[in-house]
Amino acid sequence: MAYDINNPSAQMLQGDLAQMPPLEDVFSVKGKVAIVTGGSSGLGFNVTARLLQGGANVVMASFSETERDNALGVLEEAGYGPDRVQFCLTNVTNEEDLQKLIAFTDETFGSIDILVTCAATWSYAQIYNLPKAEFEKAVGVNLTGTFLTVKHVSKYMIDHEIEGKMCLVSSNCAWLPYPTFGGYAHYAASQGGVLALTIEAARELKRYGIKVNTVAPGGMATEGATKNLVIDGLSEEDEDELYDGISTPQLDEIKPVDSVARVVYAMCTDFADAITGEKVVPDNGMTHNIQKYQPEVSQFPED
Repeated sequence: MAYDINNPSAQMLQGDLAQMPPLEDVFSVKGKVAIVTGGSSGLGFNVTARLLQGGANVVMASFSETERDNALGVLEEAGYGPDRVQFCLTNVTNEEDLQKLIAFTDETFGSIDILVTCAATWSYAQIYNLPKAEFEKAVGVNLTGTFLTVKHVSKYMIDHEIEGKMCLVSSNCAWLPYPTFGGYAHYAASQGGVLALTIEAARELKRYGIKVNTVAPGGMATEGATKNLVIDGLSEEDEDELYDGISTPQLDEIKPVDSVARVVYAMCTDFADAITGEKVVPDNGMTHNIQKYQPEVSQFPED
């Protein structure tokens, strides 16, 4: 049967094609303004770099002046100067700091279209050895800090009628115990809270055109991963147990940080227009026990 432009089905297809924006526009953030908490190191830095490559202007928010100097220096060498990327010293658990971050970003770049929350802290201890203060610290930064950031950025977006994108970075440890024999209860609890917060924030903000999703990776080779160790005060036996668990192979490979950053970037683009309240899990199959290798039997305790 010959093609007939007057055929209703053909006209519908033609209309569909005419409404498709160019694919390069779908994956672009050109002209957008982004805040990335924890944006000066690890995953946050990689997300910052990808957003800059995509055309956005970015404010990195962190509490570390050393990280500020290193990140800004590296980015300037790559061609991203102060006209494209700025740093704001921020403690995400402090509402005054977050209000200053909002004001700084607005004054510097004139908008806030994208929020990515990467600020996080963690340590290792079995739950029966975990001090209350250590639990509260993890929940304070990872969950309360994320809540407060979303609170203030969403208010800005609503007040300025911006249909923005929010990507709240969490972790697959919320449902997948790690290390092998535990030691992550405070971090897992805080990241489980981020998953729940994502759904509720998406529900509340949808009427304003604001999309909220979470990206929940597994282990990555970041600087933070090498610095966050077992808590002080554990016995040598408890330390050994934790380090044995941490060293037990659970992944067939450690993902490059950028492989996760690219997913976060995509969730900040028009690609994610039809997605809100969802979790995306770039953990290379870890959640479904898809791996090349299994842990060594010798690393498990005898019965």
